[in-house]
Amino acid sequence: MIRKRFIFLLFISALFFTACYDEASSESKKVLLEGKPSEEYYNLAQKHFQNGEYEKALKFHLKQLDEDLKYYPDESLEIALNYNNIALDYDELKNYKKALTYYRKTMAIDEKFLDINDTERATTYYNIASSYDALAQYTDAIKYYLKALSIDSVKLGAYHKDLLATYEKLAIVYEKTAQYNNSLKYWQKALAFKEHLYGKYDLDTNETREQVEILKRKLETKIK
Repeated sequence: MIRKRFIFLLFISALFFTACYDEASSESKKVLLEGKPSEEYYNLAQKHFQNGEYEKALKFHLKQLDEDLKYYPDESLEIALNYNNIALDYDELKNYKKALTYYRKTMAIDEKFLDINDTERATTYYNIASSYDALAQYTDAIKYYLKALSIDSVKLGAYHKDLLATYEKLAIVYEKTAQYNNSLKYWQKALAFKEHLYGKYDLDTNETREQVEILKRKLETKIK
């Protein structure tokens, strides 16, 4: 009898705590406004950004984020766009650590809602890599440049300029870390790209060809 009563009391307690938890959860659940948020702050931010007024752009992008959070779930592509815009402002202000904070927020949402090979994800990876690059955290920079490249090489055409930008970034970062074989590999990719798109005798093509020759000489010296 005592055992049965003990089990009954446990059951009642469990119901009570479950009810309290559900009530607390419902109270803490975010209530969103209906309709669409005003884009006034966004438009002001973009205007300042285009004029190179990045502090002002940041101010209004942050205001737009606060506005959008009233209408959209915290984890939504609309909020990811806000995070990305804020990160770009911090990038231009050379506050790369802050930029990374917001790029990571963007990435977390992108990876949840976008297809694994969505080019928007590639753009975010590239931006993260660039911030790590600016902070001289080259291992992380290489990691994210390669992530961006793995998507863009599948989804974009063989001679899309986004690929060229990533080839050159990888070539430079590998050279900075004395990984000359890898650096040469990406300089050669960049060279083949430019020869196809701009011609063999274009000034930019010639500069890349010189980089290839420099890397070859470095490797020859290293072997000797």
